[in-house]
Amino acid sequence: MSQSPTYHQEYIAPAALDWINDQPFSKQYEDIYYTADGTDEVHRIYLKPSALLERKDLGACINVGELGFGSGLNFAITATELLQQTNKHLHFISFEAHPLDYEAWQKIAPTRASLQIYRVLADNPPPLLTGWHRRSFANGRVQLSVYHGNALDGLQDLAKRQRQPVDAWFLDGFSPPKNPDMWDLNILSAIADNSTQGTTVGSFTSAGAVRRGLEALGFAMRKVDQQPIKRSSLAGTLVANGAKQRQSTPQRVSVFGAGIAGCTVARHLADQGVQVQMFDPNGVASGGSKMDVSALHCRLLGDSSPGAEFRARAFHYARSYHPNFPGFSATGAVQLAMNDGELSKIRRIAKVYAPDSSATQNWLTYLDEQTLTDDFQLAGLGALVFPSAAIIDLPQLCHGLMDHPNIEFVKQPGVETDQQPFIVACAGASKNFANTQSLEIGEMYGQLDWIKPVTQARIPMPIVGNGYVIPGDKEWTVGSSYEYEPWTSAEASTSNINKNRRFIGDGKMTSLRHKRAPRCVSSDREPVVGKLSDMGWISTAHGSMGTSSAPMAAAMISSQLLGWIAPVSQRVETNLSPQRFIARQARRGVKHVGPKPG
Repeated sequence: MSQSPTYHQEYIAPAALDWINDQPFSKQYEDIYYTADGTDEVHRIYLKPSALLERKDLGACINVGELGFGSGLNFAITATELLQQTNKHLHFISFEAHPLDYEAWQKIAPTRASLQIYRVLADNPPPLLTGWHRRSFANGRVQLSVYHGNALDGLQDLAKRQRQPVDAWFLDGFSPPKNPDMWDLNILSAIADNSTQGTTVGSFTSAGAVRRGLEALGFAMRKVDQQPIKRSSLAGTLVANGAKQRQSTPQRVSVFGAGIAGCTVARHLADQGVQVQMFDPNGVASGGSKMDVSALHCRLLGDSSPGAEFRARAFHYARSYHPNFPGFSATGAVQLAMNDGELSKIRRIAKVYAPDSSATQNWLTYLDEQTLTDDFQLAGLGALVFPSAAIIDLPQLCHGLMDHPNIEFVKQPGVETDQQPFIVACAGASKNFANTQSLEIGEMYGQLDWIKPVTQARIPMPIVGNGYVIPGDKEWTVGSSYEYEPWTSAEASTSNINKNRRFIGDGKMTSLRHKRAPRCVSSDREPVVGKLSDMGWISTAHGSMGTSSAPMAAAMISSQLLGWIAPVSQRVETNLSPQRFIARQARRGVKHVGPKPG
């Protein structure tokens, strides 16, 4: 049964597994994940009957849908074969109610050493969180979208928000007798709702009920001989008129702003073959993106709000995306609780995101006071440890993102047009464009300071929370100030140092050097991401979260332009939409005149 739209749960329990000869076996469904000839099976059941890689009627990007992501074998083999045999792109969309935990991914990965893409996936698998997750491989040629949760909910969401039809379906749930819900007529109907004439379907099962259900929906079905492995499997093609038609995608896009918001969206589009012109009169990585030390960690809220949902997923996407480019340094991070209020908050967060300590996750660990002292030699009432947190050199990252033959940089202001899509990503200057007057955004200055601490204490990794402390061999970085009115640099240095005295010592200390820059923030402290008009999109107001939020914003906007489902829920899209301010202002009696986004 579908969940109420007003209810939201973050954590999803992992699959309960037994291991038989180093192969996973589902306790829930009492069935294997894959046979000993798993690689051959993918070819026999799915790739060969669908002729997916040989078809001439498909566009530059092949869209594959799958029920039952499981251990990711179908995805990894399909992606590998596509990369080796074609020059096409792949968007692989899969659904999984019981995802593997991190330990299971690590256990399976060595058995698939021949699949390079699998090692990348296993190192950054989709987290144990509900909803959509996106991963990018092979310089963007392969995109993976995985939905964690009830398959019917995910399929219905796909039907609403994905404009491109699925070209081929791999139905790989556990067998109908053991998992009947996966083969329900509503599921099969939702598959048809996401298909077009010519869409193929393949399945390991040859159950008559499945064949008859698909035939009733317009698929011409046949049995495929699988002897001596098994008797047969099913394959078919949609011969009826499909519910969706293939959509054209833009050939050229303009991006206004060459900070992290603009550079990430430009790279996302360029990787999909779109020609991008970037405009910024101030050059690359000016403004807030000129900081060469920026912490990438997860600023969790621990509630069921859309903002909390976005933050967690944005962090995971950024953590998988940034290592592909220069400027990334894996460090880990710790968020300390120094008083009862902070302790209550981190306990609430741990309860939401890691309620089952037996489920292995590689991104979040709660430590009590004693463990914190024993393992990290840090004083505090408790802590959240983020092992996968990192430090980003934003100028290096931005230049690396722009290093693509499909991206042209123009050092001058951009001019919006109704002739081709444009994306506004220029921080506070975003209000200088049409359809942005309702935006409640402004700029707040921040400063980082590099100091030589007087403490003899060893801090094992960056400390984040109220600003951050990043230890180094010769100098430490402290900050960042959050100035509602711009301070002098001396005032900001004093604030950064005093705020972190418990880590850096009580002696006399001065800033060795500092960097100041404005951050663009919104009135509700959420980024502004979405459609402005028929041809315009926006990504701005990332505040101090740009290292994590900008890549996800780029994935959202590029997905909308390409006709893909965005890797966030619809409620997150609504929460970040630039139109949210118009609705709020209308309640206060403010009227706006102008076109609405198409």
